[in-house]
Amino acid sequence: MMLALFQHKLIYHPRSYPADYQPWETSSLELLRYQTTEGSQTAYYLPPKNGSVQRVWVLFGGNAGLALDWLGLLTQVNPSGVGFLLIDYPGYGACEGSASPEMIRISTREAFQAWQREYGIESQPGWATLGHSLGAAAALQFAEDHPVDRIVLLSPFTSLADMVRHLFGGWLVPLLRHHFENRKPLQVVLERNPFPAILIVHGDRDEVVPVQMGRELAALNPGQIEYLEVPDTGHNDILSKLWPRLHQEFAASL
Repeated sequence: MMLALFQHKLIYHPRSYPADYQPWETSSLELLRYQTTEGSQTAYYLPPKNGSVQRVWVLFGGNAGLALDWLGLLTQVNPSGVGFLLIDYPGYGACEGSASPEMIRISTREAFQAWQREYGIESQPGWATLGHSLGAAAALQFAEDHPVDRIVLLSPFTSLADMVRHLFGGWLVPLLRHHFENRKPLQVVLERNPFPAILIVHGDRDEVVPVQMGRELAALNPGQIEYLEVPDTGHNDILSKLWPRLHQEFAASL
């Protein structure tokens, strides 16, 4: 029991929203509610400001990130026809329960279904996904389960087992209970016809996830995966440094 608790606290760093934080009441942000075995869950949808929705980007944050942390950056973006589905993990934000690879996958599937029930009758957009760090693993789970035509992975690890080896040595790997493995889902989507456009980005000074892991994932198929290594960039400043490029990704995805 103590080992399971230690692993959970090491991997996940959930935060909650302030009780009076309800940005959907003063913006176009829309709240989606749904249920899983972990209890009540919430996700957030930011529809396009102009035109009907043609593409929805599903965004996943890092292990201490919240869905609405994306709003500060997304308010600078106004691509016509592009919406954003913002995902919180179980136990994060206003979501009940506890995060695990399996429950993140299930909750994301239910968020997708909640969007389809609310908006899918009138619209069948294309789908794309972006994730940072732990969110890159969640994004690959989404891409494995749903048809996407673009994937952006920021600071991805190869697997949690590899991260454990990097941080603590191999002795702890057999005891690992949370298994995110990014090679397999990446290989799955690479075998699709047509395969999605894939961009992997890593900072060359990443102090959390070694840059070699991003290089290794990109090397699975250099002909199909675009790899961008950002100089003088660590783990947590990659989003701010890459934001102009992400502007282009969102707009160019149509």
